[in-house]
Amino acid sequence: MATPKSPLQLWIDMAKWFITSVVLATVTLIIDTGFRDRQTSLNEMKFYNNYVTELLVLNSNPVQKRMLAQYFACVTPSEKLKEGWILYYDSIYPEYAAYVKPLIQEDSLLKEQYRDLLTSLNVTDLKHSGFAEIQARRDEIRTLLYPELKLPTRNE
Repeated sequence: MATPKSPLQLWIDMAKWFITSVVLATVTLIIDTGFRDRQTSLNEMKFYNNYVTELLVLNSNPVQKRMLAQYFACVTPSEKLKEGWILYYDSIYPEYAAYVKPLIQEDSLLKEQYRDLLTSLNVTDLKHSGFAEIQARRDEIRTLLYPELKLPTRNE
């Protein structure tokens, strides 16, 4: 016949159960969450290594740099990296403005020249070579101001 347990022994058994079931489960959950956060951070850094180096660091076009910095400043999940993207966006703005300003001025001059040519020529003279030259240069300017973004191939 088993001897009845004392109240102290019951409390000790209850504490053992609590430690093994609740505390160990909580510690395991905390450790697992830490590993998952670390894995997410590593995946994020891998993504940046694949794309950012080629798209921003090696890219000489300030318009594309600004577009990408603006994009990453909005969609980056971690606040620390998001703040970095906002700072980078602010830091490249002077380079962007210096690049874009002469293009916009040239485009507005070409628009005026086009309008002047249009008013000075008859409707039958619209095949004038000046129109084609002006339009070709304006298309080049639009390509420089709104470049197509080419993503690098994904290396995993």
